[in-house]
Amino acid sequence: MDKIIISGLILAGSFFILVAAIGLVRFPDLFSRLHAGTKAPSFGILLIVLGVCLYFNTPVIYLKGFFILIFIYLTAPLAAHAISRSFKQKD
Repeated sequence: MDKIIISGLILAGSFFILVAAIGLVRFPDLFSRLHAGTKAPSFGILLIVLGVCLYFNTPVIYLKGFFILIFIYLTAPLAAHAISRSFKQKD
């Protein structure tokens, strides 16, 4: 039963990342693409890391997964902000 849950988490995370990649190609403007490039992959990575942590089920893996998630959730908005500032027109 646990392998079904783990597989479901990893597949759902992969689906969210795939949808985000499609959104990067299909959305018309910069801000829509930034939204697709930060929100969905962050949630997809959360699901994948949770599935990996449940698969290995050791405290060290849970700690590493926690640090990975903290890094992703701190750097994704900063990267999106930096990208949007780089496309801002100069006066």
